[in-house]
Amino acid sequence: MIVNEKARKYIDMFREVKIASAATVDKEGRPQSRIINIMIAADEGMYIVTSKGKPFYEQLIQSGEIALSAMCPDCQSLKFTGKVKLADQAWLTKVFEDNPGMNEVYPGKTRDILDVFLIYEGSGEWFDLLHHPISRESFAYGREEEKAGFRIEEECIGCGSCTYVCPQGCISKGSPYRIDPVHCLHCGACREACPADAVKKLH
Repeated sequence: MIVNEKARKYIDMFREVKIASAATVDKEGRPQSRIINIMIAADEGMYIVTSKGKPFYEQLIQSGEIALSAMCPDCQSLKFTGKVKLADQAWLTKVFEDNPGMNEVYPGKTRDILDVFLIYEGSGEWFDLLHHPISRESFAYGREEEKAGFRIEEECIGCGSCTYVCPQGCISKGSPYRIDPVHCLHCGACREACPADAVKKLH
């Protein structure tokens, strides 16, 4: 599978940031998190590595799932939830070529304790908090984009209560009123204020 153009832009951004928080779930269902490096961004997804002795390795094998988050230098955040699988060990050579600092951590044949994982599908979001109004864009590869936030449905009575409480001013008049998803904070203030229960959560 080839990653679509929009998703590739954000995969490349993950690689540029390189350092990300990676979350998994252990055997008891407890959340676990650690800092990892995104080693390679490719047409088929993102590649990461870990050693066979680490709990992270066991959790990736057991669940096949991962969640990533990272902060870009310009106060833009990235998040991603996806599926992982073991990649061909030939990718390990490429990882060390693209990340020469790895040779200091795992010199010579000691690198053989590492396995490469491919994050082969998932969905995520880019979120810019630096500028007003805020901006966000979702992306996905190997699956549909996940819709989040809120939508105003036909029960809307046109009272405008939602517009007064929206921090980003991203709700416009209409029948029904409309929330601009690009600038929505997903805070839920509009839902709290709506007297007609017309604001529904998307996901």
